[in-house]
Amino acid sequence: MTVIDETDDVLPDSQTAKVFYSKYEPKEVLGRGVSSTVRRCVDKETGTEYAVKIIDISEADHGSDIKESTHREVEVLRMVQGHPYVIELHDVFESATHIFLVFELLRQGELFDYLTTVVTLSEKKTKHIMKQLFEALLHVHDKSVVHRDVKPENILLDDNLDIKLTDFGFARILRPGEELYDLVGTPGYLAPELLRANMIETAPGYRFEVDTWACGVVMYTLLVGCPPFWHRKQMVMLRNIMEGKFTFGSPEWDDVTDAPKDLISRLLTVDPARRITVREALQHPFFHRVTARERPFSGRRMFKLAINSVRAAVRIQRLKYTPEALSVSVAIMDPYRIKALRKVIDACAFRVYGHWVKKAEGQNRAMLFENLPKTDLRRAAPVLVTS
Repeated sequence: MTVIDETDDVLPDSQTAKVFYSKYEPKEVLGRGVSSTVRRCVDKETGTEYAVKIIDISEADHGSDIKESTHREVEVLRMVQGHPYVIELHDVFESATHIFLVFELLRQGELFDYLTTVVTLSEKKTKHIMKQLFEALLHVHDKSVVHRDVKPENILLDDNLDIKLTDFGFARILRPGEELYDLVGTPGYLAPELLRANMIETAPGYRFEVDTWACGVVMYTLLVGCPPFWHRKQMVMLRNIMEGKFTFGSPEWDDVTDAPKDLISRLLTVDPARRITVREALQHPFFHRVTARERPFSGRRMFKLAINSVRAAVRIQRLKYTPEALSVSVAIMDPYRIKALRKVIDACAFRVYGHWVKKAEGQNRAMLFENLPKTDLRRAAPVLVTS
């Protein structure tokens, strides 16, 4: 029988690795991190499938830091449990060398992986995902927790495209009036006030508003398939974030309505005091249809509505046999302008380069498929620029 040293700083209700393996059967690897591995596992008694995050705390240099941060993560996870859009921590085990965190299993995996497959989401699907993300963050913030790493990689999907907010490794519990100053998170999703708190000695700290900013980046990415501030040079990207410099460029945004653009603009407001809150975002018109005023019953109008509904149903059934007409001349000269081709181009570009290929020196991915010959700069006559 394995004995736990009571002097060790172990998690509440922790058990040995031997007990974990007696209760669960590990299966294939679902993902890997710097010091952790995620596997599918099966409860031997019930047959229920879970995902177990196995964290290595045996490293001499960083083991104690990893152990401490994992303890904080478990504390936060237990505080935010019970919400339908927040990941559920099912079980915790700890040995001298590893910590096992058993979570519910979501088969569709990360929103990021789903997005790289479909490239962009419709406004309807974006509304579905963002509403759930805001509701999850509203619950988390009401528990005085700031997540600090909201991004598509930390949003899991089930078969119905319902989400689970996960990975609370950077999360912190905020006391009333407390501000944070440490630099954590993912570069493209960092809020301007978080960057200022680390770059400017006299700058104030940051609070819950950093999660709201990250939601704006996520929403922008869902609609057009690339983040608003991405640049191959990280310093340029960080400067764009500090200045709130982004655009709703053509042709990607041509088919997007005004409501989501307005919400994104309110989320990506540089001043956190003027930025829309999570609660206010849920009340935005993007999530609520404007209902028409009630009118007196009209048999003629209802009959006309019924006829139009039947016509619409027939046309919808025939859509799969009548695809959108493509202009050959446009496809030859500017394939990126056609939405169907644009999604194929974007997906291929991501697979080739392994990262977003959106804003390289002010251009877009259409430049990769330019049909006209480019200027040979080596033979071009020098141009004298005068002030």
